[in-house]
Amino acid sequence: MLNKKKKNIALASLTIGVVVLAVVVISTRKSGTLHTDLKSFAVVDTAAITKIFLANSVGDKTLLERTNGTWIVNGKYEAVMSNVLDLLNCIQNIAIKAPVAKSAQENINKRMAVSSTKVEIYYTDYRIKLSSLRLWKFTNKKVYYIGQPTQDNMGCFAIMEGAKTPCVVYLPGFRGFITPKYSSIEDEWRSHLIVDLKLAQIQEINSEDVENSDNSFRIVRSRNRNFDIIHSISNQKLVPYDTLKMLDHLSDYRNLNYEVIYNPHSQAEKDSIFSGKFKELTILDVQGNKTSISMYHLLNDDDADIYDQSIDFMNAYNRDRFYAIINGNEDEIYLCQYFVFDRIVQPFEYYTEGSTRKATPKIVTKQR
Repeated sequence: MLNKKKKNIALASLTIGVVVLAVVVISTRKSGTLHTDLKSFAVVDTAAITKIFLANSVGDKTLLERTNGTWIVNGKYEAVMSNVLDLLNCIQNIAIKAPVAKSAQENINKRMAVSSTKVEIYYTDYRIKLSSLRLWKFTNKKVYYIGQPTQDNMGCFAIMEGAKTPCVVYLPGFRGFITPKYSSIEDEWRSHLIVDLKLAQIQEINSEDVENSDNSFRIVRSRNRNFDIIHSISNQKLVPYDTLKMLDHLSDYRNLNYEVIYNPHSQAEKDSIFSGKFKELTILDVQGNKTSISMYHLLNDDDADIYDQSIDFMNAYNRDRFYAIINGNEDEIYLCQYFVFDRIVQPFEYYTEGSTRKATPKIVTKQR
């Protein structure tokens, strides 16, 4: 009985000792050459970060969340991993170059109040961290504001939430300022991927030419790695066909991306875009999942009078880009490059064996 009592006393003493030591360690960490308001901006263990919230002064907001090893943007889209890794590297290594001089603090604080990005970083932490010992797990949060670059563009202004003294921060080894890495604009984080299918995953492609139905066709899997090209109007198989061109077509559904999201200035502009549809692509995979891509002409930016004066001077439609909507969602209009889509916007005749037609965007001139 006595031995048990001694063990309990020893265990209690050890626990008290650990707690006291932890308090001492935590208190010691807060001391340093800089004022406590200027404590480190960095989160060293980026693997512990669960979400990052970014918001600027004009209303743009982005929430990045780690879900099952994947980063999700605003709960809806998969993130561009390279961009997330750049941000995590910045969060891990961001360093203070110097506090802002007292004479400039008021001016910098005013600038930060009207033009800065709020950064909230949530990460798993422990109340007690001694060597490999981790006790009392909780979700910690670090909040600071990233402002505009310094005059030499080699750093940017920043301030911790609740602090009074701004400072200049930078990324060691990086020549420039880090403000753009903390963008709060959703489109700069979300993946631009439309479809990502290997050849073995494709069941059928339906290419509908809206302007000339005779150019419409389907590519249909007939056996494991064999496909038929079928003319949509006659429902006849193309035999023989150019196998390399067909395989080029099917290989372009691997990592197929849009360029940017386009926001029309008015409903009238939006209606005008949707009046220029030229192709509808429907992709069906072997699991039965379907993706549709509706394509619309992009008018050239030149003055319309040019076309009236000299119709042969230039094509009416842009030969580099076009508009698209995905799966019928007219609330989001994408700009896509023909450079990416060239081999999958071709007409039926392009796949005829011996055809000399080149894989180029359709050239259409504006009618008088």
